[in-house]
Amino acid sequence: MEFKDVSPSSQSEEQLRFLVQEKIAEGETDIPSERALESALGISRTTLRRSLDVLEKEAVVQKRNRKGMRINAKQTINILKMNSMSSQLPGKQTISVVSNEVVNGDAEASSFLKLDATQPLFKLVRLREVSGRPFSFEISYLNIRRFKEIETIDFNNKSLYQILEERYNTKPTYGREELRFKPACEMLASHLKVPLDTPLFEVVSKAFEEHDEPIEYSKQYLIGDQIKYKINAQHIFDYLEDE
Repeated sequence: MEFKDVSPSSQSEEQLRFLVQEKIAEGETDIPSERALESALGISRTTLRRSLDVLEKEAVVQKRNRKGMRINAKQTINILKMNSMSSQLPGKQTISVVSNEVVNGDAEASSFLKLDATQPLFKLVRLREVSGRPFSFEISYLNIRRFKEIETIDFNNKSLYQILEERYNTKPTYGREELRFKPACEMLASHLKVPLDTPLFEVVSKAFEEHDEPIEYSKQYLIGDQIKYKINAQHIFDYLEDE
């Protein structure tokens, strides 16, 4: 068995991330001074600054002129990552099922999932809260014939992608997303607890597994002043759409 020690820089990054989560849970945004962090974490100034630079590039923390660092008040999501939203958000999360049902085909979802418009779909609607505040309203569609008995699963406080992988041996490997703005209608305003017509991000996501098989069609509605999207990608290759 091979292994290698965790570098001081990586170790301090993890310690800083844990500190950020503690601060968020306590409703605080200020980061201690570098001198205080050096002493608390037992690391050098060079290692600390390297770790802070990493967190700043990920938009976890922000630098302020002559005022040190502070926690980024907005939750940040990398739009190109194919992991669950749960794994990208710091702070305590609560995911509540609003509805869980089999419905007749939604035109857009059915087209993406390569189904006839009359074929049934599994529709999962959930509300996500982060640190006690409404964060996103999420609607997912899947092929119920492919994922048998999925309507019987309790999706409260559970990752959809994790369940697909563990129970159905299905893992999203890439996706396409469309990002636009939408004013909150009465239904969204009620669930997200914002005034009518509040600007929301509407994110339409199409997730595929290997060999270009469609898995999930979803729409997410996120409060505009609580979220910041970023694009951070490596190893991007040119590709041609299939005819």
